[in-house]
Amino acid sequence: MIEVLALFENSKLNKTKTKHNVKDFFANDFNHYLNLANKHLSDISAPKLDPNAVAVHDGRNHADEKILVNMDARCCVQAVDDTISSCSYPSGLIIYLYFIKRMTDDKIAERLTYSPARYYQLKNDALIEFAERLDYWRQIDHASLNDLRAFEKTDVI
Repeated sequence: MIEVLALFENSKLNKTKTKHNVKDFFANDFNHYLNLANKHLSDISAPKLDPNAVAVHDGRNHADEKILVNMDARCCVQAVDDTISSCSYPSGLIIYLYFIKRMTDDKIAERLTYSPARYYQLKNDALIEFAERLDYWRQIDHASLNDLRAFEKTDVI
């Protein structure tokens, strides 16, 4: 257990670069995967909440079962869908509303009843959470997505 903790201590997340990577992924890459998978933004499911406000997802997008085109792109889209659905509240909802529904920051803040300052803090946290959770789902869904996390360079003695 001590060795694992040492590994994480030497792998400090570069939050600024990680947030940039997530924004860049949705701005430049995700639409490409949607096109190859013959999918649309509307095919991404909104995060569902259980009565305790914890995100839940059945792990399947039933429309995917009917599509036989470009398996890797489908896996990539599924990994993003699963990642958004597995994010905590309000992170998953912020990512969904901003990148999938294309709502503006001010509209999301208003809808979630957060001040602009609090919303931007939560959005930054959501970008980091998305990148961290995507690493898990890209492996589970066998997606060829790059790891969006960026790490600080540390000196090894």
